[in-house]
Amino acid sequence: MEKQNITTGFQQVDNSQHQFLAKFLEDVAALPVFAEGFGLQLTLLDIRPGDNVLDVGCGIGLQALTMAKMASPSGKVVGTDISTMMIDIARSRTANSGLPLEFLVADACSQPFPDQSFDCVRTERVLMYLPDTQQAIKEFKRLLKPGGRLVIFDFDWDGILIAHRDKALTRQIIRYASDSFPNGRIGADLYLQLRNAGFKNVEVRPSSYYGNSEILLNIMKRVYEGILQTGVANNVFTQTAIDNWWQGLDEDAKSDNFFMSFQGFIGYGTNEYKDLLR
Repeated sequence: MEKQNITTGFQQVDNSQHQFLAKFLEDVAALPVFAEGFGLQLTLLDIRPGDNVLDVGCGIGLQALTMAKMASPSGKVVGTDISTMMIDIARSRTANSGLPLEFLVADACSQPFPDQSFDCVRTERVLMYLPDTQQAIKEFKRLLKPGGRLVIFDFDWDGILIAHRDKALTRQIIRYASDSFPNGRIGADLYLQLRNAGFKNVEVRPSSYYGNSEILLNIMKRVYEGILQTGVANNVFTQTAIDNWWQGLDEDAKSDNFFMSFQGFIGYGTNEYKDLLR
């Protein structure tokens, strides 16, 4: 199986194995538990015909396409991503959709739009890769119209649950993976960061990718294999210990004893008019 350390891969997609990363996004989006979480995001966004929606870190455009159906015919969805490769894929996949969609290359912390351009801003699994998450959240606030709605989904990598007989090594692996991200604990910090940025009606709700399916195990392998190979290269783990750890998971999967949960959180807030007057 092709391996890629996603903690660096998604920060430098155009210099990474972009086909691996694009396929990873497709497979995650196919998970039923992903659909559950995205459905809750859509409920909070409350996209209506005529709304202008910004999807920051849109990847290959799968969710932007869904939101464009809700905003059409008089609204619009704009997807931005730091990766030229991802934007090219998104444009190609949606070229014949007939929906009001646009895709642009842009950094999450510096979007090329005037103040108060959007009714909704959404971002998913992006902040964990950013050194300065507060800067990004303030940028989202700048872009929202009065009363505009922000929805963020991200993980708390310290809260990942992996059922495994070697509990000590599993705890070490979870902590190492969490610390490999620039902001591996952003899920736990969403409530405070949204309030600090001046958002109102702030809510944070749990939304996990969980289960015992072979599909989820394969996704987990693609998440962790590259990270753990980096750990072996840096002498944090021995190759034997990691090989034995994977073997234990495979044995549990064969006996239907595998279970894991990627612990995520959905943050929500509104941009109130009175805040814009300050």
